[in-house]
Amino acid sequence: MNVLVFRTNINSGQRLHKAACRLCKLRGICRWSVDMEDRDCVLRIEAPEDLSIPLDEQVVIRLLTKVGIECEVLS
Repeated sequence: MNVLVFRTNINSGQRLHKAACRLCKLRGICRWSVDMEDRDCVLRIEAPEDLSIPLDEQVVIRLLTKVGIECEVLS
């Protein structure tokens, strides 16, 4: 399983809904979650490693920033 982890500003139901609408458009995501209780509002995305086109962190960042969600890779 490939796991991507991001720091975001998804701290409200409205932002969560915006993220959900965008993330559902990405192929290959098995599961995703946001920890709105964490100060970094951590977004965690799981995808299979055997995708023909692997899920790219920059694609996720671009997709979410288009709808006003701050998103950066959490290392």
